[in-house]
Amino acid sequence: MKNQKAVLLKWAGVVALIALIAFTCRVTIIPDAVPETMVNAQGQTVTVQKLSKAEQYAVDNWDSKVIPAIKERAVDMAVFVKDAEADLTATGLKYGNRANETSAWSFCVKGDVKVLDIENAEKPNKTLLILDLAPYDGQPDGKMFYGKVFSSNIKNAIRDGVGFLHLDDFENQVEFADLTTAFNNKVKNDVLSQHEATDLKGKELTFYGCISLTDATYENLVVIPVELAVVGG
Repeated sequence: MKNQKAVLLKWAGVVALIALIAFTCRVTIIPDAVPETMVNAQGQTVTVQKLSKAEQYAVDNWDSKVIPAIKERAVDMAVFVKDAEADLTATGLKYGNRANETSAWSFCVKGDVKVLDIENAEKPNKTLLILDLAPYDGQPDGKMFYGKVFSSNIKNAIRDGVGFLHLDDFENQVEFADLTTAFNNKVKNDVLSQHEATDLKGKELTFYGCISLTDATYENLVVIPVELAVVGG
């Protein structure tokens, strides 16, 4: 009998404790965020996509800071290639920028080129334009990225090439890395989407762009265009 009373008292205590916790604890209910909407030019109500910090930075600064900096720093690509092949370090000190002594040199370049051929035309992720630099002699001098996946050796060319962006200016390494993605997405969406790669074969182009190098050999001379125009187009 005593054991039964002890058990009952024990459970009564547990119930009382639960009731006390339920009564005294505050439960905060956080509602799901309500998607922001807007009416577009066609009168349709669409959901506004929230941008990351890096994406917002790219939107706010691409035309006002990034492109002007590239144009100001840009060296003619024919001059750049000649100098880089002779002495990449000296060319980097003269025209380029890099985070530290083990990083790739990044440069801003411009030029007039003719597209001799399309490399990996059947592989959209890896497509490159084969370039003949003016004055044209029919020989390949470099390449232009025209794909969808930026390889590790070129992906930071824009971010590092402009010269005014540094890791310490951002909250952390992740945010700084996201800036690379945001800039490269601008290139894909605003520049590379204007023409099919195969339509550019044989065409003359003018461009501004960025390039990163640790070795100035032909295979590594791959420029990322930030502005691109077809001559006479």
